[in-house]
Amino acid sequence: MQPKVGVARDFGQVTRVLCFVGMGWAFGTLHTELSKFMHARGVICDLLDWSRIYSRDEIQMMSRSYDYIYSVTGEAWPLTDSYGIPHEKIIVVAHGDYDIHHALETRPLEEFDRFAGYGVVSGYLRDLSAQLGVKRVPTIVRLGINYRRFLSPVAEALRVVGYGGSMFRDNNGGVDWKRGNLAKQATESAGLVFNPAGEFHFLAMPQYYRSVDAVVVSSSREGYGLPAMEAAAAGRLVISTPVGGFPQQASYGAGIVAPIEADDFTTFVTEKLAYFKNRPREYFEICSETQAAARRLDWEYVLDEWIELFARP
Repeated sequence: MQPKVGVARDFGQVTRVLCFVGMGWAFGTLHTELSKFMHARGVICDLLDWSRIYSRDEIQMMSRSYDYIYSVTGEAWPLTDSYGIPHEKIIVVAHGDYDIHHALETRPLEEFDRFAGYGVVSGYLRDLSAQLGVKRVPTIVRLGINYRRFLSPVAEALRVVGYGGSMFRDNNGGVDWKRGNLAKQATESAGLVFNPAGEFHFLAMPQYYRSVDAVVVSSSREGYGLPAMEAAAAGRLVISTPVGGFPQQASYGAGIVAPIEADDFTTFVTEKLAYFKNRPREYFEICSETQAAARRLDWEYVLDEWIELFARP
């Protein structure tokens, strides 16, 4: 078990990190919570919204207050090109396929070697990075959630099925890897109401999970995947393909693994949803077990990986 929040480990002097990131839905919740948990462990970790325009002098002054500036692979170019921050002061992390592909399409390959640090959020992305020709081996830094933020009374009956995130996303070749239509099809085949979240702000998501009784993830791949984690903490039934961080989540007992092939997925999910719809006692029990197991998805169990990423360079 990893040390809990508030229990110090010796990483030398205090590290100061500025996160140059987007503040939209997934990135917003991720980095807001990461910053809070880092501060609780004695690491100065502040957020800077990359959607705003800053003067070069402004960023230069900020830079002098931090040991490193953290950003996303493929999106750190304003720091180097516009604001004059040296690569040696920047740590980048890839959160999904797009981040690595985008970096390789828009930046020189050797830039990966110039950054102070390079991380990815899953083993899948580490392997993808190598397959795409990146020689530098990235550090894996897993994602967490603030378990307490999503904690709510366990759902008592299965009536409404939710879906977090985009319903459709292609791989630039016309192949949809979110496959939200499969989740919708399985839900309706089980005689249940389908209520996808859409583009809610991340601060609305805890209440969204209270409005549904299950969350289905139908993706053929994910960088990591937050909705399954958040829904589990909320005490909802979670069914997902084995993508991103879900295999580990399921190994804790915080969700049910569905097959990834489209027809098999639809059949499996329809049967599971129908089963628990007709058995409220068993449904309540599995939701209770899921919520208890989701405690291990909290930031406190993975935070050391991030602290070491920022301390290692």
